[in-house]
Amino acid sequence: MEPLFNLESIYVANVIGIVLIGVLIVCNLWRFQSKSRANRNLLLMMFLALTSCIADPISYTMKGVPGLFPKIAVYAASTWLFAANMLAVNFWVRFLAYHLNGGMSRRSRIALNSVVVVSLFLLVVNLFEPIVFTIDENNLYSRTYLYFYYVVVDYMLVINSLVTYFKSKAKGGFLKFFPIWVYIVPILIGGVLQSVFYGISVIPTSIAISIAGVLASLQNEMIYQDPLTGLFNRSYMHYLLKKYIKMPKLNITGIMIDLNGFKHINDEFGHAVGDEALLIASRILKLAVGDAGCVIRYAGDEFIILLNTQDDTKAKNCIAKIRHLFDKFNNNKSKPYMLSASIGAHKLDMKTESIDTFINIIDARMYEDKKFFYATHAGMDRRKG
Repeated sequence: MEPLFNLESIYVANVIGIVLIGVLIVCNLWRFQSKSRANRNLLLMMFLALTSCIADPISYTMKGVPGLFPKIAVYAASTWLFAANMLAVNFWVRFLAYHLNGGMSRRSRIALNSVVVVSLFLLVVNLFEPIVFTIDENNLYSRTYLYFYYVVVDYMLVINSLVTYFKSKAKGGFLKFFPIWVYIVPILIGGVLQSVFYGISVIPTSIAISIAGVLASLQNEMIYQDPLTGLFNRSYMHYLLKKYIKMPKLNITGIMIDLNGFKHINDEFGHAVGDEALLIASRILKLAVGDAGCVIRYAGDEFIILLNTQDDTKAKNCIAKIRHLFDKFNNNKSKPYMLSASIGAHKLDMKTESIDTFINIIDARMYEDKKFFYATHAGMDRRKG
C-alpha cells in the first residue's frame, strides 16, 4: 500500500528538531545548573521534545511494514507521542506559573495531575482496546474517537497558560513583558496543521521551536534582572516608569528603601555575608509587596517599590508590613546581624513629574527617615569614620 506521507520530509523536520534541541541544551547548560522549579519544568519540556523528534520518524518508518516488531514499534512510538505532547504542554503551564508567579496553587497542581493521570490511563487502555488510535493488519495508523480528547486537553492547557500569563501581567507579576506568543504560536500552527492534514508531522519540531523562543526570551530578561537577588534592576524600573508616564490614569506610589548600617555588616562579616543580607532583605520586600506591585534593586543596598495604588492606607500598610517583617527577622536571631531600613514614599504625579523628579522626591523622603534613625542609632551611622 502506498504511504500517505513523505518519509523524507518527516526525517528532515525531526532532524531539525533534534539538532535544535541539542544546540539549546549545550548553550544553556549554565542555566540548568540552577535547580529551580521553573528550570526543571523547562528541562523536562526539552527532554520530551527531543524524544518526540526521535519517536516520530520511527513511527512513520514502521507504518505499513508487515510483522510483529513494526506493529509494536508503531504502537510504542505513537503512544509516546500522544503522552509527550500532552506532558510538554503540562510542563509549560507549570513553568509559566513558577516563572511568572514563583509557584502555583494546590488546586492547580491537583487539576494538572488529574489530567496527566487520566490521559496516561487512556493510553494504557488503548493498548488493549483502540479508543485513541488503532493499528490495522497492515500496521497502518488511524485515529479513533478519543483522538480529539488529546487535542482538546492540549489546547485547554494552552488556554490555561494564557490565563496565568494575563493574570500575572494584570497584577504586575515577575517580568510581565515575557512574550508568551513565542511559545504559543508555533505550537498552535503545528497542532492545527497536524490535526487537519494527516501525514504532516510537525508537532515535535514545533515544540522545539517554541522552547527556543522561550530560552531566547529568558536570555533577554537577564537585561532587566539583578543577578544577585533576582529582583528587577534599575533598567527595568526606567522601562516601567517610561510606560507609566504615558498612562496618566495609572495610580503608582513609589517607596524608596535603604538598609540601615549595611556598611557595618560588610565591614564586620565580609561581603559574602553582606550579599546574604541583601538576599534576605529582597525576600522580605517581595513578601511584603506580594502582587500589589514590583520590587526593584536600585543600587547597592537601596531598593525601590512601585505599588499599583495611590491609596494612602494601602501604602502605609505595605510600609508597616516591611518594618514588621524586618523586626520578625531580627527577633529570630538566626543571623549575627540585624536588618532595618529607612523608608520614603511618594505618589507619582504623571502629569507634572519627570522620572528624575519622582526618584529625587522618594530619595529625599527616605533620607529624612534615615536622619531620624541615625539620630537614635549614632553608632551605626556609616557616614562617620
